[in-house]
Amino acid sequence: MKIITVVGPPGSGKTLVATSVAIYLYLASASTVYIDATPDKTGAKLVKNYVPLAADIHEARDMDADYAVIDAPPYEVPRANYYVVVLEQPDLKVVRIPKEPNVKVVANKLTSKWMLWRERLAIPYDPTIAWSMQEGYPPLAVANVKSWRRIRNIAKEIGDAV
Repeated sequence: MKIITVVGPPGSGKTLVATSVAIYLYLASASTVYIDATPDKTGAKLVKNYVPLAADIHEARDMDADYAVIDAPPYEVPRANYYVVVLEQPDLKVVRIPKEPNVKVVANKLTSKWMLWRERLAIPYDPTIAWSMQEGYPPLAVANVKSWRRIRNIAKEIGDAV
């Protein structure tokens, strides 16, 4: 089983990226499990109708899943084969991420067009994303989200790298 862990500071958009990658991998393989390790379990509520849920890695293995996507809590990083680091624009200037083949960096909530152009895996600030998540739908499942195509491309690139 390949494990993808989505990490980042609180409020950076980890749940958005984790749910999008889980939905993409589930549609691509039909053998993906979503593990929500965050305290509020927002991601589990968003994808419960789209992707099977598991409480931990052991339960995911019992389900014979090929992939497990973990929405990690803010200050814990579980072991994984692949890591997705979600950062906001101010964090990009401070945090140094190692250039490893199993680490992808997603820049979220960008307001600068130059930063959107520079960062390959970037999502602009989009109020429709927050709206869809508050309504209980993952943004990847709502075609009216303005940044839908960009979110889909990021989930596809991460999913294909796995």
